[in-house]
Amino acid sequence: MEANHFLQQVLERAVSETIEKIAFEEPEILPDPVEISGDVVGVSLRVVSPYLLMTMILMPRELADKLIHGIYRDDEKEINEGLLYDTVGEFLNTIIGTMMGEVTHGERIFEMGLPERIEKYKEFQSENFHVSCFQIDGQIFSVAIEGDIFVEDK
Repeated sequence: MEANHFLQQVLERAVSETIEKIAFEEPEILPDPVEISGDVVGVSLRVVSPYLLMTMILMPRELADKLIHGIYRDDEKEINEGLLYDTVGEFLNTIIGTMMGEVTHGERIFEMGLPERIEKYKEFQSENFHVSCFQIDGQIFSVAIEGDIFVEDK
């Protein structure tokens, strides 16, 4: 199976736009998936209409902290677990909303669930997940999507 090229480009644009607008950082798109390990913040989000998709973002805690400090512009702000997961969840929510807006040609007729914290993100790995990796200041994060629309047969 091969990733749908159009959706790959839409996802990459959505990630870049979201991170630039919210966190004022420009992510570099990596050509190949890279495993994210260590202290990781993981959030999932389901899309239920018009396509059934499971999406997730995995981000090193250190990068999430950096981006949150960039958003709030306050190095003294305490980053607690709630703020950490809520902010990474908002990144994913905005990324997928932006992507779905383009996929539905601006109609914005789509339905998503709420971002949910992933405790065991390894459970979400499958051959049907399309994983895109990005890098900010040498730290890698990934956005993964599972669903028939994102994969096409060769």
